[in-house]
Amino acid sequence: MTPYFLVITTWLIFTVNCYPTGLDENFKFSSAQVQNLIQNKKWTCKDVLKYFIDRAVKYDPKIKSIISYNPKAFQRAQQLDDFYAKNGKLIGELHCVPVIIKDNIDIEGIPTTAGVKAMRNMVPNKNALVIERMNQKGAVYLAKANMAQLAAGSIFSSEQVGLCNNPFNLNRTCSASSSGSGASIAAGFAVVSLGTDTGGSIIGPASSMAIWGYRPPHKLEILEGVFPLEVNADTVGPMAKNLDDLILTHSVLYNLTSLYTNTVQKTFDKSPLKVRIITNFINGFKTANFSLVVNPLVANLIKDSVSRMKSLGIQIDEKTLTGSELKDFADKFNDLIKNYNPCIVGCVSFNYNNYFNDKARYESDAPIRNAKQFYQSDLLSSYWKNQIKESGWDVNKLDNLSYTKQLCDQLCQKSIKAREPFKDFVKSNILDDKVDALFVPSLTTIVPLHTEVNQGFKEGEYNTLSVISVQTGYGYVIMPSGFTPQTTTDPDGIPFAMALIHRPEKTENAFKIAKLYEKKKSFYKLPKTVPLLNGINKIKEMNGILIGITVFQFLFFKI
Repeated sequence: MTPYFLVITTWLIFTVNCYPTGLDENFKFSSAQVQNLIQNKKWTCKDVLKYFIDRAVKYDPKIKSIISYNPKAFQRAQQLDDFYAKNGKLIGELHCVPVIIKDNIDIEGIPTTAGVKAMRNMVPNKNALVIERMNQKGAVYLAKANMAQLAAGSIFSSEQVGLCNNPFNLNRTCSASSSGSGASIAAGFAVVSLGTDTGGSIIGPASSMAIWGYRPPHKLEILEGVFPLEVNADTVGPMAKNLDDLILTHSVLYNLTSLYTNTVQKTFDKSPLKVRIITNFINGFKTANFSLVVNPLVANLIKDSVSRMKSLGIQIDEKTLTGSELKDFADKFNDLIKNYNPCIVGCVSFNYNNYFNDKARYESDAPIRNAKQFYQSDLLSSYWKNQIKESGWDVNKLDNLSYTKQLCDQLCQKSIKAREPFKDFVKSNILDDKVDALFVPSLTTIVPLHTEVNQGFKEGEYNTLSVISVQTGYGYVIMPSGFTPQTTTDPDGIPFAMALIHRPEKTENAFKIAKLYEKKKSFYKLPKTVPLLNGINKIKEMNGILIGITVFQFLFFKI
């Protein structure tokens, strides 16, 4: 009797208290909390990793935010545990911070699929630059994230795991191509994720899933090791549930050593900070060929957000664009967009050649070594093959760097010419150097249901001003700003976000404004579809039961 009872008791302790103590319902999935658990010797890095992987394994089958897991993640966690045990300190600012990486960013030894079967065997021999920088600071890469095929936005369903489902309502989309990077953070599968953004691919997911996101100012060098779309617009940026983690990660990625200190760790003077609010961008506007559509469900959320911004104690520069200025903006915008899309398509093959031709990345026996081999792959879907056929290009020449460079230059001439007047208008009328940031709704509509995606907008209708960032290379901070009213189909409400658009030299001030905005009111929320794991929720309750079992065991055997 005695041995059997002891075995049962031991099993109960192992099963119920399956995670170390120190984590409760106040856990906010932050790097500070993770590292505090390690420094207080309540958790090891392996414990941290196990918790986040367990969440992903339990909940991701219904969300589909992950394409593949990192087989060396626990080996990395053990290395960090060994370092901490030996040195008594963290290896860097991101020590044991679980990170999920969009699957168009290279991690050595893990396939970079870009969401298509044709690249499922493309295993890079080196890390992307952003991965190396985060490695040096102690990050742990948990998994590669789901994404739209080739990051192009044409097909949101990857060929690996299908459509990403929004954790706040599984029937809604995860928005743009960095879908899995956003959903994995919203669901609490990691502390930070990396996405890429060419025309809104970080902006959409962060805005649609109540997380912080950042499309950084464009910087070409940061793209080393990133499967490209349009290198003159591509960016790599972080997403996180907590603004501090967003700022910390961005500072690591871009080697901005003082950014985190000046915005998070130090008290700063807010009186010099200045935000511009353009009423036309808040209320929506319409010209003959451009309409910024505001959904009634978010109109009050926009109004509340503006009031919140005005209450921060910073300078507000409020202005209204005249009818002629709005017409000028719309005309320049339409001229730019008309010529921009052909430029993206025209440069893809050239960008692919530069990526595949890197001999340090892929050896000579790699399945794909140039754009020609990519488009001729038996595993590439007919949709993408037809794109090349319709272009009229000579597929047999797509392995030729000079030929693809010529195509790129030829098709981008008009786009480059149209971009300069647009940038000049933005600098003069929208975001001059007298203000730190422009405050706008990130999206003026709600995230659609999967069944609504193909309905789209009428010609000339738009729900975002992200083009201001995309076409100027300015930064774009996505800030969670509320939820629509709760309903039976959307029990958490539908997430809504505002944004700060800023010039590159105003990055620090933009984040200071974001910090003030977050302190005023936080919209942190863990979706009801992905609650904290039961083992954590029940620790206090079950510990009491275990004490009772232990007491009963002692009395029973005493008798």
